[in-house]
Amino acid sequence: MTKKIQEIADKISDYREALLGSITGLSEAQVNFKPDEDQWAIADILHHLALADEANVKLSGLFFKQIQEQSAPADPSPDESVLDCMDKFRDGLNVKAKAPERVAPLSHLPAQESLARLRASREKLIEAMNGLAAYDLSRVSFPHPLLGPLNGYQWLMIAGLHESRHAAQIDRIKSAEGFPG
Repeated sequence: MTKKIQEIADKISDYREALLGSITGLSEAQVNFKPDEDQWAIADILHHLALADEANVKLSGLFFKQIQEQSAPADPSPDESVLDCMDKFRDGLNVKAKAPERVAPLSHLPAQESLARLRASREKLIEAMNGLAAYDLSRVSFPHPLLGPLNGYQWLMIAGLHESRHAAQIDRIKSAEGFPG
């Protein structure tokens, strides 16, 4: 793995650890608590994150296809950092939005099952990142439902930023009135 991709992998792993830390020790009643009927429970957030992470794995396959179709060159700057590639989207990442149906938790999934899916999808994403590392991912893109076209590096970073956003949502739920003790 190149330094650039390793740096992204480390950063999204940090976001994952923070997410997992936000749910450590929660009871079944706590993960299923909804502050309001229109809002997700923590279990729903975990299900949504599992669906989104699985979608990112599929997206990495699309990037491999784009690389092959374009005969993409090797990454000319494998040691440069791209951790700031999402900085221009910071405001857009904090806007409350409705999840696209493909990543919406339409059925209730137990939190432990979502966590298992998150672990499995992250392993697959890291494996895909190893394969993608050799290429210039600024040359591949796919539209984000809110932010528009994002390149491969941005999509990898958003995997962690998305989890960070929802870890903050989990913290708000835990401080909501009526949250089980």
